[in-house]
Amino acid sequence: MEIVELSKEIAVEGGRIYAELVKREEEIELNDCLIAATSLAVGVKDIVTRDIDHFSRIEEINAVTPEDLGF
Repeated sequence: MEIVELSKEIAVEGGRIYAELVKREEEIELNDCLIAATSLAVGVKDIVTRDIDHFSRIEEINAVTPEDLGF
């Protein structure tokens, strides 16, 4: 496992994602936007989550449940 530090670039990207969702009236929590931004910063577009509704609103992210993966 690798710990990814929150950088200025990731924070800015998280803010961009958040602002885009607010404009579309599809706002989610900022922490979910930061998770997505961190994932994208390391080149990972697939997020395993039980919060499909939130992460599926972010166009660059492919949200799947553990059950989708057979767990």
